[in-house]
Amino acid sequence: MGIITNSYVMQLTFQAFLILILGLVLWRFMVAYSKKSSKPKGSSYFDTKYKDKWKRK
Repeated sequence: MGIITNSYVMQLTFQAFLILILGLVLWRFMVAYSKKSSKPKGSSYFDTKYKDKWKRK
């Protein structure tokens, strides 16, 4: 086993924060990309032959 020094602890802390920040950035990028590419699915519950008559013009 080696001796744990302050510089080693600081290096691990820096790596942990770097991974956390990169993960958050990638997560936000994926959320923004999926919102842009996804379309509303809609529902077939209200799809009737009278649907167009009830729309406001």
